[in-house]
Amino acid sequence: MIHNLTVGMLQEHTYFYIDEQTKHGFIIDPGAEAPRLLAYIKERGYVIEKILLTHGHVDHIGAAEAIREALGCSIIIHQEGKKYLEDANWNYSSQLGEAFTLSADYYVEHGDEIILDANSDFKVRVIYAPGHTADGVAYYSEKDRLAFVGDIIFAGSVGRSDLPGGNSNRLLSAIRAQIFTLPDETILYPGHGNATTVKKEKETNPVFNFFD
Repeated sequence: MIHNLTVGMLQEHTYFYIDEQTKHGFIIDPGAEAPRLLAYIKERGYVIEKILLTHGHVDHIGAAEAIREALGCSIIIHQEGKKYLEDANWNYSSQLGEAFTLSADYYVEHGDEIILDANSDFKVRVIYAPGHTADGVAYYSEKDRLAFVGDIIFAGSVGRSDLPGGNSNRLLSAIRAQIFTLPDETILYPGHGNATTVKKEKETNPVFNFFD
């Protein structure tokens, strides 16, 4: 099951990807409002095993440390995310009020699988798609045909590429190679805005229509 809460001044989606059988699961991009997120988890009896970060920008990582401290779960990010988590200029928190840094427990690479301890059939695969940031990843479930894509791609748009580690050509190439090659029916859950599908974005996303 998938739930999301929209948090923070940048209206970022924090997702809960939960195994219905065990009520264990992952939280993806806890960006802000840690007390609200923790209350939501407690009310529903969820056991969060891992915090999955799609990239290291402040609006996606702001509550990660508090969630880890409260629940004892691990923080996971792509190996290129180290520079974002450990540098307030790279994660952009220094520009948005209160500078902070943190560290991850595990760093992953393209193709790695993240498996739920309570149910080995419940898992996601890491898809590396840089360009919005140097560390951008999607977390893809083949079984449920869905992907949490962070700020890689949105409904009708793509992530900005003018912040540290960004590169527009790299981003568009990564989307074509890594996101648009997923099955057409795959639901894409972005960090902001509405969910969409691979098929819809391939056919109607104006960014690609313009460049193509």
